[in-house]
Amino acid sequence: MAASSGDLLIRNAEIDGAAPLDARCRQGRIETIGRKIESVPGEAVLDAAGGALLPGLHDHHIHLPALAARDRSVPCGPPQVATREDLARALAQAPGDGWIRGVGYHESVAGLLDKRALDDLERHRPVRVQHRSGKMWFLNGAAAALLGASEPDGRLFRRDEWLRERLPRCDDLEADLKATARGLQRYGVVGVTETTPSNDAAAVARYRRLAPWLRVTAMGDDSLHKCTLKVMLDDAALPPFDALRDRVAAAHERGRPVAVHCATRTELVFALAALRGVGTIAGDRIEHASIADDAALALFADTRLAVVTQPHFIAERGDRYLRDVPPADHRFLYRCRGFLDAGIPLGGGTDAPFGDADPWAAMRAAVHRRTAGGVPIGADEALTPERALALFTTPPNAPGGAPRQVAPGAVADLCLLDRPWRSARKTLQADHVRATVLGGRIVQSP
Repeated sequence: MAASSGDLLIRNAEIDGAAPLDARCRQGRIETIGRKIESVPGEAVLDAAGGALLPGLHDHHIHLPALAARDRSVPCGPPQVATREDLARALAQAPGDGWIRGVGYHESVAGLLDKRALDDLERHRPVRVQHRSGKMWFLNGAAAALLGASEPDGRLFRRDEWLRERLPRCDDLEADLKATARGLQRYGVVGVTETTPSNDAAAVARYRRLAPWLRVTAMGDDSLHKCTLKVMLDDAALPPFDALRDRVAAAHERGRPVAVHCATRTELVFALAALRGVGTIAGDRIEHASIADDAALALFADTRLAVVTQPHFIAERGDRYLRDVPPADHRFLYRCRGFLDAGIPLGGGTDAPFGDADPWAAMRAAVHRRTAGGVPIGADEALTPERALALFTTPPNAPGGAPRQVAPGAVADLCLLDRPWRSARKTLQADHVRATVLGGRIVQSP
């Protein structure tokens, strides 16, 4: 069933624990909530059958073009690919006879790739393989020749924009983005924050055209005037400290908040020192804060910074963290409760496609804090199911703020579950999503 307008009556729903209640949506907003509301001609009717009616989910950190491209890519890392032999087989089985795009690579498979290693695996077709972190691409000889890459080892570090300019254009990008948006609806997602740092005016315009299927809040580069400025930091190539401060100050002067990528302790402290020196404005945020000890948390004091975290990396990558991260830092990985106890607003994002796009998986990880192998990491950082849900129900421009409510006057962006919350909270599964409503229109349902 699909409603063509924003006029919808949802019957027999559980709202904030009370049931059965009806909710009427008119012109894209919730008009009224009550019991046994009579339907009127022209409005769609959806029987919730006692299922919980929640605010639609918002993923506060995602990369839509990369997620769309993933469906045209070859998995090159764990869990699908664990050995060099697996990688050779995956590349050999890639469909077509042109470019091979690999994603998700980790050096545990066959070490840090280079041109020679990839040539040994595939010499004839051009190959580019992206590291799981998203920081680096590896090229084989054929790919390097076609692109005119000067790096003798075929390793491109933070060269996404350069690479994009030289690759064959995908004429179906907008169709791919639409399909990606429809896929996110299955999770009850109605909106995302697109965090690709190279987003420019053309990219933002493209995201706006997704409005019938997904509400997109975009970050972008220095050329934009209104969107949040995305700042990338890398331990191996940190900018001059004063240059970072000047860049943040210039954005603030234009009314632009900043979002700073911080995946290490060094990056986090560097960013916090710069932001404290310049001062923060509403909307400034830290992305990931992957390792945040108590000393780092103290640097958040007296700022207006929020954190957007990815707790599902504990489940997806935790077993490797246990091997690669010093034991003393394990309890500081992708913290949740620690940020909240320190009064730091906390939102949730999936970082898809670099993490699973399912926000319910992130919620489960925030609650259970266990690796795929069942080992707990930072058990004291666990959240209740309700607080985990709130990671994805806060406003797009205020991750970690007051969760949006299903209430009269609110925008009718909704997620309907197939069961009451008291049952759904025990499992936090995406397959409990029965329908997704965007502006009073049913955009996903069985």
